[in-house]
Amino acid sequence: MLQINSGKLYPNGVRRTNELRGVLYSNLFLMRMEDSPIVTQAGRLLQAEATNLPRPIIYEVTEQFDDEIMQGTLASHGVQPYLQDFAAVVSFVLRVTCTPDPDLCIRLMSEKRSLGVRTPPVKLVRKVFDKEVWFRKEDDELLKSFVDDLLALKRKSFLAAMRAIRTYVTGLHRVVDDLELAYTLLVASLESLAQDFDGHTAQWSDYDQIRRQRIDKALTNADEVTSGRVRDAILKGEHVALGRRFREFVLAHLPDSYFLESGPVGAPGRLDLRDALKEAYALRSQYVHRLQDLPQMLDTDLSYRETIRSGHATFLTLEGLARVARHVILQFVARQPKCQTEHYNYHLERFGIMSAEMASQYWIWQPAGFIKGQCRKYFSALLGQVAACMLTKQPISNMREICAKIEEILPELLGEDRRAGAAIYILFNSFVGPDARPVRFNEVYKKCDEILTDPSIETLCLHVLLGSTPTWTLAEQQEVLDTYFETRNRKSGLRVPELFEAGMVLSLAERYRDGGDIPQAKALLDFAAVNILHAGPLAALAASFDPEMVIDWRVLLPQSPPSPATEDNPRAGVEDPPGGSGPLPPDEVGRSS
Repeated sequence: MLQINSGKLYPNGVRRTNELRGVLYSNLFLMRMEDSPIVTQAGRLLQAEATNLPRPIIYEVTEQFDDEIMQGTLASHGVQPYLQDFAAVVSFVLRVTCTPDPDLCIRLMSEKRSLGVRTPPVKLVRKVFDKEVWFRKEDDELLKSFVDDLLALKRKSFLAAMRAIRTYVTGLHRVVDDLELAYTLLVASLESLAQDFDGHTAQWSDYDQIRRQRIDKALTNADEVTSGRVRDAILKGEHVALGRRFREFVLAHLPDSYFLESGPVGAPGRLDLRDALKEAYALRSQYVHRLQDLPQMLDTDLSYRETIRSGHATFLTLEGLARVARHVILQFVARQPKCQTEHYNYHLERFGIMSAEMASQYWIWQPAGFIKGQCRKYFSALLGQVAACMLTKQPISNMREICAKIEEILPELLGEDRRAGAAIYILFNSFVGPDARPVRFNEVYKKCDEILTDPSIETLCLHVLLGSTPTWTLAEQQEVLDTYFETRNRKSGLRVPELFEAGMVLSLAERYRDGGDIPQAKALLDFAAVNILHAGPLAALAASFDPEMVIDWRVLLPQSPPSPATEDNPRAGVEDPPGGSGPLPPDEVGRSS
């Protein structure tokens, strides 16, 4: 929010402002003789009371908007998002504790040992957890210049820098209660930058050596073109050389001056740091994957040493890792390109804004979005409306314009788009009477019926809804169902409402039961009971299974659905389905075809 509020992303400039004020709590002592505020582009700081801990600091910011106040516009975000972001920046730049939460501030400076940490945090990391840190003149310039550089970054770099800063600060907060997590977060703050900004292009030599040798052996008789394509395909699906990329990124962002600074105890040279970074990345991985503890020496008062030796390995202490991470992030912000203004759509990144998929009744009837690659999305949405109709008698959106477009583009559609388009055409028109169907219905219906002849999930859904049994073999129907559950959550997959998932499983179970394969029928009922949890009494059906009784999935439907729901949408609910309980039977749909 700090960069958005700076106005650099506003194409029309700043139109209105609000003056906001909040309170931060810190171990930072700001009081100066002139008692003047510390002024940065992102806000102003003024000591409120200096004698008690935690020390309250007044934060003031001018909130800026690029629109005029009117009905429906956001009046203010409130001070909270600015407080959070600015507290993270102050904590990071000045190596202090600064937070909007007074209880957290007290806990961080309490010097108490927690359940998982033997050494007080004030003995592990310099300055951050001290009870009193005096604000110096050079700190004033450091904070102002860093905020200037931070806000001047291009938006992508700014977001990455803020993620790294927040992770760094959160990692320091965790020193109080979980050293392993603290260490991991400090490493992650740098790794996030290395992943996105190191400019690395994966090479085959980066791939795991053992796997690489196996693949090279398998490709011995392949030509160079084929071998190259296979290796490229493997590299595109793998994150390779992550540890090496992490080390190279960190070392590239540490100038020689970092190593020439006097004062730090046990500070590593460049070669030692390279080895220590390798161990740091390994410790991070061991914690993430196996919850392995840090070496015990890292939870010891080492007088702020930056490295320790254990066996043949060099390890960064929390003090050493924190100093490395801070310098790298500072260098990243200093080196990234800057700009005065940027054309960028920031609206979904404002505080309190979240994006969610729009309900289908607001778009399913619009033919403009019915294009290649989107047909399954429309079919899934229609199935959702049909399920709601069958359960609660909610109306189905008028899709006549979609059907008209299907008539026009059906010959051009391929694969899953073609099947989904055909299924939409048949399913929607099963909800309207013969007089309300398109003029070309009989002609297009025959084409759609031919498209849906072969086994597919779209065809199986229609069979379940229209009460018909596929002519496929049991093995083919089982394969369609298995493939559906395997792929339903993939990007190109089709997600069917749970009611119809249950319908497809129970319909197949009935075919097995009717054919005498009782164990397989019971297995399908048990599968539905534990995998489809919100589609009616499936567990009871499985428990009370009687091989002599027909399995009818329509027992999941309510006997007396409630009255149709009303929608404040002129295009939703144009068509009420006949009887309000489902589509027309198959003989009615295809009567004149």
